[in-house]
Amino acid sequence: MSGDAKPTEQPAQAAPEVKVSSADPPPALDTKSDEPMDLNSALEQMAKARAAQYAADRQPKKEVTYEEFQKMIDSTPLFMRETPKESGEDNYVLEALKSMMFDGDGDEVALNFKNHGNELYAQKSYKDAIQAYTQGLDAGPKDAALRTSLLNNRAACNVALKNFGAVLKDTSAIIALAASADPPVNPPPKALYRSAQALSALEKWDEALDAIKRGSELPGEDKKKEWGVLKSQVELGKKRAEERKERERRKPLYDASLRAAVKDRGLVVINTPEPPDNPHPLDFDPNGVEEVPLSPPSVAEKWQPPNPETTPLIFPTFLLYPQHNMSDLITHFHELTSFDQQLGAIFPASPEDTSVPWADWDTKHEYYVSNLAVYAETKGKRLLKCGKGIWLRDVIEKAKKVEGGKLTDGIVLRDGLLSFVVLVRGKEEKEWIENFKKVRDGK
Repeated sequence: MSGDAKPTEQPAQAAPEVKVSSADPPPALDTKSDEPMDLNSALEQMAKARAAQYAADRQPKKEVTYEEFQKMIDSTPLFMRETPKESGEDNYVLEALKSMMFDGDGDEVALNFKNHGNELYAQKSYKDAIQAYTQGLDAGPKDAALRTSLLNNRAACNVALKNFGAVLKDTSAIIALAASADPPVNPPPKALYRSAQALSALEKWDEALDAIKRGSELPGEDKKKEWGVLKSQVELGKKRAEERKERERRKPLYDASLRAAVKDRGLVVINTPEPPDNPHPLDFDPNGVEEVPLSPPSVAEKWQPPNPETTPLIFPTFLLYPQHNMSDLITHFHELTSFDQQLGAIFPASPEDTSVPWADWDTKHEYYVSNLAVYAETKGKRLLKCGKGIWLRDVIEKAKKVEGGKLTDGIVLRDGLLSFVVLVRGKEEKEWIENFKKVRDGK
């Protein structure tokens, strides 16, 4: 026989005919009994079997919870998020995966975990990636570069999760590994960069700047912009932290000086349970306060609180017009200005003055500066007429009453605000004063 043998061709056979019925096959009869079965018994048994099958089909299907579904997915190798744990079930695919992960020496196992962690990191599954890198370190790799890489990658995950204490722990270990090498080597730039990030987040500003300096001085790092950007961020954070700390130092000293200034003026302070909103509280004249930068500390520490006796105050002040049930709020009444100056910004100086419009409610055009009188009420219900041409500070000074070295009466500073009554001179002025005294004296 020459050539390759060819298979003998067989005649094609027709496919067997298959009959399909839409009805389910009848239930099998119980044929275990040796006794002959009559037709009625057979029909009865078939009916029972049909009923049993129908009841089984009607059983409700078990609902699968989300946790059960997730567990089922996690047990599927393609979707696994972590290395499978021991199980009593025979699963050859899982055993193969575990062999791939754990078989080999420490370095091989650690490398497998590192690669797995890198995949998880790319998916932003940082917690799972940390677990993978940790398992790689637990495998005890002897390769120093591999240990460093695992630590560095785990630090990257913790930066993303803002676990800055853990970042410092890993980056410190990396730096120690580099220093203990024989001969010593430079630590990876990324380790110093992440260390600086963590130190900055923990407000360890000087340590962060030191890490940046060391990292930017490594070979090939001096021209990378990342170091300059991070340094600027750290310096800005340090400046803001210093300023915040300095404000906290200054505030109680400033407030104490302000209270001392109020006491020095002879004002009687009354604070109510529900003070009105006051966007412009009592304060020192900013032009009388020495400006000292909040940072750096070597400069900021030279700041001193304002002198309570010599630094001018600025008061928010109500001017009340009881004859019309109206009022004005002067938000910045400087104590070294007079009522004439303040009233001149509100009312015309005289009937002929057109530089300032008349108040809408002053239909008789009676409220002009030269036609007005100003009164102050003290804590002791004294009613004092104020000279419109003298400074507010002198008005306050003249109103205070001291006995035995103790303030017994004075103009009231209620909830940080002063109040004065402004009246049209003449008949209405006298009537209001008489009525005030009657109310005060209970007549």
